[in-house]
Amino acid sequence: MVSKGLRDDPEHGAAEGGARRIAMLYGAQFLAIGMMLPLLPVWLAARGMDAAAIGRVLAVQSLARVVAQPLLAQVADRTGRMKMVMVACAGMAMLALVGLGLTERPVAIFIGVVAAAFFFSPLVPLAEVLAVRAGGRLGVAYGRMRLWGSLTFIVGAMLAGVLMDMLEPVALVWALAAVHGLALLAVAAAPEMPAVEENAERQDGAADWRALLNGPFVLFLLVAGLIQASHAMLYGFAALHWKHLGHSGTVIGLLVAVGVLAEVVLFWFSAAVTARLGAVRLLMLAALAAVVRWAGMAMNPPLVGLFTLQLLHALTFGAAHLGAISYVQTRVPARLAATGQALYSAISMGLFMTGAMWASGRLYAAYSARAWLAMAGMGMLALGLAMVLRRMGKAA
Repeated sequence: MVSKGLRDDPEHGAAEGGARRIAMLYGAQFLAIGMMLPLLPVWLAARGMDAAAIGRVLAVQSLARVVAQPLLAQVADRTGRMKMVMVACAGMAMLALVGLGLTERPVAIFIGVVAAAFFFSPLVPLAEVLAVRAGGRLGVAYGRMRLWGSLTFIVGAMLAGVLMDMLEPVALVWALAAVHGLALLAVAAAPEMPAVEENAERQDGAADWRALLNGPFVLFLLVAGLIQASHAMLYGFAALHWKHLGHSGTVIGLLVAVGVLAEVVLFWFSAAVTARLGAVRLLMLAALAAVVRWAGMAMNPPLVGLFTLQLLHALTFGAAHLGAISYVQTRVPARLAATGQALYSAISMGLFMTGAMWASGRLYAAYSARAWLAMAGMGMLALGLAMVLRRMGKAA
């Protein structure tokens, strides 16, 4: 519960309502992501693109995310108007998808897909900053708001499957535009957090980047990027490999759901876990779990072993993400929080994940299950670097 003083604060509104609106923001964003991932390639194919062309579009889309996240987060930090930036981004992303529904020209489709990714991608890291700031002011644990994103991601993926059976492929873009419209409404309804006091004395951009890109922060980006990118085999080839092993689609769906539900449980207890372990030790735990999880996957364990290893998603993704959120919150100047969060997102789920996904395809084609060992190697490297990061923190 939230204290009476916070509940009566007219500047922030009712605490419970504010936390609910942030949970809705996460839910709408991840519902859109969960639908976009399976539906966009199907729609592109319906517009006449072959696999190679779709691959090129998705690659440029990933690059657009890497550029957009720190760039637009820097705008939010420099202006102190984070919600205004989020509303503008959500609106532009929705308009880009509406435009896609009105054109059949390949060049226009390419521009529209890239524009939608460019403007939508900063919303998640900016929402993370909003949730952390609001959580502190409203007395609500970050993880209890964030877990709704994990749950609606599953709903989005399931809904995408239903829509693929119900609609003509060329009509799928309108479903994507509609769910992005829902995200726009959720952004508009999100609570407004006042700018941090440091924004009153903003420095020039070069000074901001020097303050942010110090040795420990760069090392943190490497650690977080390696841990998150070690999931490339899971995201890209796990379902294919499990199907090859003879598991049904229902079982594969349950394996995925178990991992996400384990992550949700950790998020529910995020406040206590983060307070007890701290940012760097959470990253170390995630890296160690990655070594165990991916090495275990390489052994093609029986089904009970697969379900057990999937429970480690709570650590390999969940603990790593909580550690990263906590690191940015506690080690990055408040005036640069959005930029720091966006850099974490762009590096880990952008540059590192793109490279790891490309390598995973080649490794899986050549070595099948043994390709998981490369993911375990990434976890081992991340563990070593996290230990260095912890020593740097002690020495500071």
